[in-house]
Order: sequence, then C-alpha cells, then structure tokens
Amino acid sequence: MKITLIGPVPPYRGGIAHFTQNLAENLLQNGHDVLTISYRKQYPKWLYPGKSEKDFSQEIKIKDARFLFSPLNYLDWKKTLQAIKNFESDLVVYQWWVTFWAPATAWLIQKLNRLGIPIRVLVHNAFPHEKGWLDKKLAKFALKDARYFVTMSEKESTRLKTVVNNDSEIEISAHPIYAQFPQSGLSKAEVREKLGLPMESKIALFFGFVRPYKGLGVLLEAMGMLKRENVDLHLVVAGEFWQDKADYLTQIDNLNISNMVTIHDEYIPDSEAGLFFEAADFFVAPYLDGTQSGSIKIAMGYHLPMVISDVIIDPLILNYQHGLSVVKAGVATELSKEIQAINEGAVAESPEILRPSKDSWSPLLNAFLR
Repeated sequence: MKITLIGPVPPYRGGIAHFTQNLAENLLQNGHDVLTISYRKQYPKWLYPGKSEKDFSQEIKIKDARFLFSPLNYLDWKKTLQAIKNFESDLVVYQWWVTFWAPATAWLIQKLNRLGIPIRVLVHNAFPHEKGWLDKKLAKFALKDARYFVTMSEKESTRLKTVVNNDSEIEISAHPIYAQFPQSGLSKAEVREKLGLPMESKIALFFGFVRPYKGLGVLLEAMGMLKRENVDLHLVVAGEFWQDKADYLTQIDNLNISNMVTIHDEYIPDSEAGLFFEAADFFVAPYLDGTQSGSIKIAMGYHLPMVISDVIIDPLILNYQHGLSVVKAGVATELSKEIQAINEGAVAESPEILRPSKDSWSPLLNAFLR
C-alpha cells in the first residue's frame, strides 16, 4: 500500500518521535511505500517545558521525511493535504496525543474524508496527561469526523469512547517493544564506570522525561523506606525534568537518601540511552496515571526485571517473562516492598550476552490495515 504517516520524527525529541521513526521503518520493511510527514513546527515554547524540542545529535533514519505540518498555519495544512494527494495515498495514519493540535486535526480529517482517502487515527493519549477543563471539548472537536481509531491499551480506548462517535471502530494493539539503542559492547562494570555509578550496589533505573504523572515522588518516598531497612540499592533518575527539580531535591534531602540517588537531569540521546539500561539491574515505573510507556517497552527490550504500577499494564507486559512485579499506583509502602523483593532476586543479563528483544510491531501494523 501507499501509506502516509503523520507525526514527529527526529530531530524532534521524545518518545513519540522515536515511535514514529520505528513505525515508518517497520511499514517500509513490510513492503509498503511510505510518505512520512513530520512537523514544520510542533509546539510554541510555552507548551514545551523542556530545554529544546529538537536534538540534532540523533540518528535520523527517515531521511526523506517531509517537514510540512504545523498546528496553526493554514498554509501548512494545505501543503500537507496536497502532499498526501500527490502521493496518491491508499491510507493515512495520523497520530493524536495533544489537544493543541485540535484545529489542524479536525481540518485534515474532514478534507481526507471528502477526498475518500481512508484515515486511521493512532491515539497515544485521548487527552494530555495533565489535562485541563477544555481538553475534552478540544479532543471531541478534533476527532468528531474520524471513524477508525487504534489505541494501545484498553484504558485509552475507554477514555477515547467519551469523545468519539458511537459508531466509531476502535482497535486495540499493545505498544510494541523497542530495540532501538546501539549496544555499547562494554561490560556492566565498564558501563557503570563510564556513567559514574556505584560498582557494587544493585541499580534501579527510572528513565524518561520527569513529569508529575510518572510518580517519581512516590519512588523517592519508597527509597527512604528502603534506607531505613538498610537495603543496598542505588536509584538512577535519567531524563530531563519537565517540572521544578527543586521539590525532588528537597525530598531527597529530607529523606536523607542523597547517597542512594543519582540524577541525570538532561535529555538522553539515543547514542547514550542504552548505557543506562545496560548499567541497571532492574527498571522502576511508578506511574500515577498514563496508558502506555515507551520507556517500559525499552526496558522489556533489554530483558530487565521491572517493578511497575497497575495503571500502565497491557497484555505484553502481563506476559513478560524476565521478572515483573505490579504494584498499586501511589502506594509507597507497597512499592518499597516489591523493590526490595526484586532487588534481592534480580540479576539482569550482563551486557556481554544481552541482546535487546526483537521489535513486536506486527500486531500494530495489522490493526492499521484491517
């Protein structure tokens, strides 16, 4: 098929840019002709709390991506539509996750319907993680003319049903497992030395942008409990803070766990991200909300044992065979107990023999093509 895929790709940063790049690659590998349309502009600065929304050090695998679409420029909308028409698209896969794009999304879906070009809307988040009173109305406006959706969890489908038409079709396919980072070829000790991490303690990894819904505060509270139990454990927080880091630093000081926590407050490029997973013994995702997580799927790709909260579960996670503990979201006592248990038993595969899992994209591709 001739498929147009719309969404951010590198040099844009973040999980959805990586996701789009992986999705485009997998569509191509499955024999489809793919036009990838990325964004000429993504967000205004006031909507993006990170230091920069682009990272030009990333490997750009989709070299013929066209950076056309933007949220508010009508001329960019028309150029995007014209590119889809010129490509003679059999299908458009459009990604949705932030309501700031509502006007552009509504316009494009309406135009594609009039042209008779099938469109599948891949919904990462029906509403933003930190949604306001207007977000549900904007989502309903944006998606009112779409009829075919793909989500990556039952929870997201339930949220989506509150804003789309009753006759809409919603396909569910779990977020695939990533295997995107290069292997360093270093031993675990060499990786830890390179990152300046303890050699002897077990290392728990919290990875990705730090945002309120990801539950870092609960994890730090659990670390305080583990310190009182004299548990030998070191937590690595690797990712750029999208909120005031001072509150977390104060919490660390108050809990007296400074010697148990290392913070890398910066965006971790692909060339370095794999090192953190190679250095870790297990992965922790204490989310308070959310529906899927690229970081969890990366950890699964590295076969790391995991402690995760119950709000972020999907069938792929439930069937994980390399060590899994699921805890109730927001309960630090339960989190600390399960971390202690996995810390005592977890021995991740060493980097010398570790090979990230093969990607698991076929179910998602099939969901678009049904």
